[in-house]
Amino acid sequence: MTQTSEYRYLFADLLTNQIYAELPLFGVSFNRELNTAGSFSGQILLSDSRSINYDIDASTIPARTAIYVERNGVLVWGGILWSRSYDSTMQIMSFTATEFESYFTHRRIAVDYDFVDVDQLTACQTIVNNLQALPNGNIGVTVGTETSGVLIVKSIYDYELKPCLEFIYELSKGQNGFDFNIDVAYGLGNAFTKTLKMDYPRRGTPYSLTNPDEIMLEFPANVIAYTYPEDGGRTTNTLYGVGGGRGEDALIVLKQDASQLATGWALLENSVSYTDYDDPDLLGSITQGNLNAMVYPVVVATVTFPTDTLDPVYGTYNTGDDVRLRITDDRFPNTLDIIRRISSIAFNVGDNGADLVTLSLVEVPTIFA
Repeated sequence: MTQTSEYRYLFADLLTNQIYAELPLFGVSFNRELNTAGSFSGQILLSDSRSINYDIDASTIPARTAIYVERNGVLVWGGILWSRSYDSTMQIMSFTATEFESYFTHRRIAVDYDFVDVDQLTACQTIVNNLQALPNGNIGVTVGTETSGVLIVKSIYDYELKPCLEFIYELSKGQNGFDFNIDVAYGLGNAFTKTLKMDYPRRGTPYSLTNPDEIMLEFPANVIAYTYPEDGGRTTNTLYGVGGGRGEDALIVLKQDASQLATGWALLENSVSYTDYDDPDLLGSITQGNLNAMVYPVVVATVTFPTDTLDPVYGTYNTGDDVRLRITDDRFPNTLDIIRRISSIAFNVGDNGADLVTLSLVEVPTIFA
């Protein structure tokens, strides 16, 4: 039996969280992404009798408006409305938004920082807190005090005007990196809350073969469709990390997967540029982290199933969690049975039927902590 979930789409002021309107959207899809900002899209029919009760134009100003998605009384998505478009033929206005992490691509580090043996998470938290302390710069993100034990040496100069999110993302990709996201929830009095969560060495629950309640995704069974692309275009076993300096004085580190070469793979070279990094240890860690993600063809499998399925139950899985994937069909006649990690959760809201959820699954990272 198909169960219909109840969704609410709340539009609010980005700075104050004051709710402008609850709008009757359709054609909605949204996703939550690990270590970056997920996206949202939806539409509204302006001739809908429910729409005329709101000042839609003033309630959906791009770059000033936040969107929150509530599912069955729980906030499941939050982000910033960045664009809207109107089609007069269909009388439809379309909206696109991205999660609150995207705000920090629009904030520049405009003062000097000199981090010496500072925890990598503390460095990120310090910058976010300072940026939010500026006039009109606080969108209400609560910043924690998590630490990783990984100390960095890093100078940031005001003239670089480095985007805040870029700095966080670069550190997260290091060999001893971390996971991060801005989570939304209801707080006291049903106030919207946004919390920057930084998890070391990783977010989510590792898979345990001895736990009978672990999530199993199986095709054909609870999974109704899947994709399994394999992309070797960026496969690299020898990676050069280019740091600060010019010409012959440039800092360059070399990282190589000798074990792969020893098994007969051809030499595959690439480079990454981090020209504002002057510490060889930090540059080496980030270069190694990049190499770890590039050394074999990238496989980002996707699996789709209804959200009202009894297994897995909606809410028992989140980005960062490990799951077991089993596939038996013409592509994998001998059965593919692997452990993968959820990197994205995408929802396709059913206007006239069951919602569908699509999980993107990536290789479980090697933890060097």
